[in-house]
Amino acid sequence: MQHVKLARDRRKRRSRIKALIFFVSLALIFSGIMLGIKDNTESEPSVQSNLEPEMVGDAQYQSLIPEETVNQAALPQHTEEDATSYDDELQAQDDEVEEVKPEFDELDTLPQDAQDALSSLLDVADEALRITDQFSHTVVRGDKLSDVLGLSGLDDETAKSLIAAYPELKNLRAGQQFYWILDKNDQLEYLNWLVSEKEERIYERIAEGKFKRQILEKQSVWKKEVLKGQVKGSFSASLRALGLDSRQISQLSSALQWQVSLQKLKKDTQFAVLVSREYLGDKLTGQGNVEGIHIIANGKSYYAIQASNGRYYNQQGETLGKGFARYPLQRQARISSPFNPSRRHPVTGRVRPHKGVDFSVPTGTPIIAPADGLVEKVAYQAGGAGRYVVLRHGREYQTVYMHLSRPLVRAGQKVKKGERIALSGNTGISTGPHLHYEFHINGRPVNPLTVKLPGTSSGMATAERKQFLSRAKDAIRMLKL
Repeated sequence: MQHVKLARDRRKRRSRIKALIFFVSLALIFSGIMLGIKDNTESEPSVQSNLEPEMVGDAQYQSLIPEETVNQAALPQHTEEDATSYDDELQAQDDEVEEVKPEFDELDTLPQDAQDALSSLLDVADEALRITDQFSHTVVRGDKLSDVLGLSGLDDETAKSLIAAYPELKNLRAGQQFYWILDKNDQLEYLNWLVSEKEERIYERIAEGKFKRQILEKQSVWKKEVLKGQVKGSFSASLRALGLDSRQISQLSSALQWQVSLQKLKKDTQFAVLVSREYLGDKLTGQGNVEGIHIIANGKSYYAIQASNGRYYNQQGETLGKGFARYPLQRQARISSPFNPSRRHPVTGRVRPHKGVDFSVPTGTPIIAPADGLVEKVAYQAGGAGRYVVLRHGREYQTVYMHLSRPLVRAGQKVKKGERIALSGNTGISTGPHLHYEFHINGRPVNPLTVKLPGTSSGMATAERKQFLSRAKDAIRMLKL
């Protein structure tokens, strides 16, 4: 009887275990159904971990996320030729991301002389609320005011309205300097133009599209000096210790960035700077221009010498900036949606700036790097940009490529001009196959089809080159270490 009782108890325990397994299975099945419904509702792709690497050209690519199906019913209806997107803000959450952070010397954003000038225009509280960005630029031959202001994303209308009121702004000369400020609405607030060593002009906005001008006749003296030092801490801090301000440091950093990594300079690295600076009495005003630099890194000399056209070259007269192609494609494609800071969303009616250019191209079209660079980010964003790639081209420049079918590069990889970096697609929030392309300068999107590209028209004619070599010879003698 004892054996019968034990057998009966074992059967009961097995029955209870089977029942428990049955109900757990039902719960898992129900959860799976609910998750599937949620995924379909939100149009989110599932992650596949067993995808095999594919060969695309000579590059091997491991897909992070399979191609997803966009809920086209929720989007405005477009023909394939009008393919575009309305949610390209990269501030949204990335679903997958590979990223590296290039290191650069930090520069002060607001020079001391600009702070002094602004103190008479804005009180501290108002200044903090209104000013979001400051920019500076040394004019190179061929620059127009629209080229200068375009570096901060301002459209041509701002330059046209200024020139209409003050026609002298049509006549820019190489070597002149501009400093300007945008307000919180990305409108021009303040423009400082160093016309010559004896004249400075300030344009301050007083109403929408209207500016008042102030002309300053300067009683100062300009002195050409050679400043010598060694790297202690960062390169920027070492230059600042010699009395250079942020604008002059930025000039040097931009001129040298294609030759040597300033972030990796060793302690006690020697350098000499040839600079022209403005004095009022015995006090520096903050205005100045860097005419050349010599730096010795890892036993090798590097030079950046300014020519009469405003650009920097090495001692042989070779350009230091990297040239950019206008289009990131092997052949020009139809534009389905242009750069438009004031574009309205067709569904919400709200202003949703289109910060790039859309090219109508079939899925799988090769995308190429417009210049040498570093792959800063490879990511996927289901609710916006889709698969996208960010390239870094030195300190100032970034290019962004959205709605890709697949990237062909990895974060941290160096790429050459013309190298394939991705294939176009229709991922994220998109109305059809296309490439959304952005060009950023100092973190701000500008029109990639109209911005004056770095490295273009930077060569010198024979007579100009001969003049430069003579000038370089004198500069090299003065910069001797």
